[in-house]
Amino acid sequence: MEEVTYGLCHRVRSMCAEALTALRPGPFADAVGAVAERLAGDTLVVAVGGRLNAGKSTLVNALLGQRLAPTGGTETTLVSAWFRSYHMNRVWVHFNDGRSPASIPSRVGGGVPQSLQYDHSEVSHLVVEAANKSIDRAFALMDTPGRDAVSALDDYSMASIRKADALILAMPQPGEGDAAALREFQETMRGSRLSAANVLGVLTRIDQISEDTDLEEVRREADKVAGRSADRMTGLVAEVIPVATKLAETARCERLTEQHLYALGILAAADRDTLEDMLFDHEDFLSVAPDTVPVDPGMRKELLDLLAIYGIRQAVDAIDGGARDLSALRDALCERSGINRLLERVQQRLVTGADALRADAAMAALRTAAELAGAAEQEVAGRLRGLLRELGRHPAMRRVELAEAAQAQAAGMLPLPDQNSGQLHMLMAGVTDAQRVGLPEDASPEELRRRIGELVDEWKMLEASLPRRARLHATVVREMFEALYFSLL
Repeated sequence: MEEVTYGLCHRVRSMCAEALTALRPGPFADAVGAVAERLAGDTLVVAVGGRLNAGKSTLVNALLGQRLAPTGGTETTLVSAWFRSYHMNRVWVHFNDGRSPASIPSRVGGGVPQSLQYDHSEVSHLVVEAANKSIDRAFALMDTPGRDAVSALDDYSMASIRKADALILAMPQPGEGDAAALREFQETMRGSRLSAANVLGVLTRIDQISEDTDLEEVRREADKVAGRSADRMTGLVAEVIPVATKLAETARCERLTEQHLYALGILAAADRDTLEDMLFDHEDFLSVAPDTVPVDPGMRKELLDLLAIYGIRQAVDAIDGGARDLSALRDALCERSGINRLLERVQQRLVTGADALRADAAMAALRTAAELAGAAEQEVAGRLRGLLRELGRHPAMRRVELAEAAQAQAAGMLPLPDQNSGQLHMLMAGVTDAQRVGLPEDASPEELRRRIGELVDEWKMLEASLPRRARLHATVVREMFEALYFSLL
């Protein structure tokens, strides 16, 4: 795992410490202290959000590699849960009124319990600790309540996501509704910097996208649907990634046993026509006589619960491809589910830019905090604003400014032709210089400079044609292209 440094965050923490030494207790000091506390740990916080029944908790478990988030319809699904590594399993309940957190037993084996002894309206969030050292190695996860789970929880969901540095948006049925949901998130959280700079979309149920029995065709169709969804959400999400969440959770959380492997091996050895008939749907899978395919009904039910028909197809295909032991099968299913691809994108797009993302969110919070300064605190507030302006000119922070341009474009405040809208999205979502300017990965430095020079000229002309407020956003884009150009000299 690539190591991430937090130089910008440390500078913001130093600003907070300096301000706090000169402030008396009060709203301004409390707000500055909250920012300092948020930056105390060097870990990017990634929220998983989305609509009701979007498969968020299943996705969280797959990302954690352990079943810690509740996946049933329990009262604890109405409360945000943060996950972190500890030497024992326990859960801390944090309250809205500021009282000391209460420790409660975790679920057997670790994780969020099925019920709370407190009214959920009293609870700010849960912190779930588990004996799993890999949980927060690169980033910390937060599971949030489903939007519209209960109408009164919408504000709670928004407040939970505001505390995160980045968002994974779970989308079971991609379309305009998801784009509208993300715009609603943005509208509610003005100043939160939600954009393609720090948002990834996930199609959580790719097994329901197509009824085709050809697994490669299902994957191709899932990629097409994800691509169309990403196009509709240009500027709002960096990328939309298809993931079979049930399969991912089963594989990553090591739920398959040797007994399951043995049963899957029997299925893989069965007559192909018989197997296809069995895998037509759940009822057929359970009803085929055991003397035809010697896997007893109880084991078949377990396989359905763990993998569903799509996952059983993938497992049989993986065994046919040579995955004969449990470790090899788990590895193959992680790859086939799409969870490996998602983890890779989280690392590339979010974790490697964590310092700037977290510093930007903290700086925005400090600007808001400075507005709370009383008459006797204006000198401290002024000095803090000056330090923030200086840090805002750091090269790493310029990329974060693109988030405002993307938000303006998505909201219709930055009118762009489709071609320029795509260029802005590539600049934000690209991981390499070639991706940021729409060239193949093997493009030479000369080709990169030539293309970037063309883009600089194009955006200069665009700036001149835009209204003044929109022109400011276009200037940021043009200057980013210029910075890329000079970095290649």
